Amino acid sequence: MAELDLNIGGRIFRVACADGEERQLEAAAALIGREANNLQAAIGQVPESRMLLMSSLMLGDRHIALEGELRAAQEKIRALEARAERAEAEAVRPAEPTDPQPGLFAPDPAPAIEALARTADQLEALADVLEAQAQ
Repeated sequence: MAELDLNIGGRIFRVACADGEERQLEAAAALIGREANNLQAAIGQVPESRMLLMSSLMLGDRHIALEGELRAAQEKIRALEARAERAEAEAVRPAEPTDPQPGLFAPDPAPAIEALARTADQLEALADVLEAQAQ
């Protein structure tokens, strides 16, 4: 079991964690520390318990907002995937003849293929945004 000294809001906290979790814990402490510093800059010195509570509430609020954005992005991804599947199905489905005259060619599949490519581009861009937010 590892022990770390974490500086949050100018105060040192000794915390134990499982071996290998040190970097994650330090990153979490740095995040809380930034919130504590912002809080102290805005309202001055506050008691330790109040500083930690307010910093945690600010992080919790941000977390809830990001969860909402993530859910909305996931819904958009599902809708775009469904749209891509429909476009792909249309692109590979043989065209039904609309004119009973023999010798006519099927409609051009280019618009369906273009729609599929645009949808794929949108999915990739959305995946890049979500990946960037996750980091």
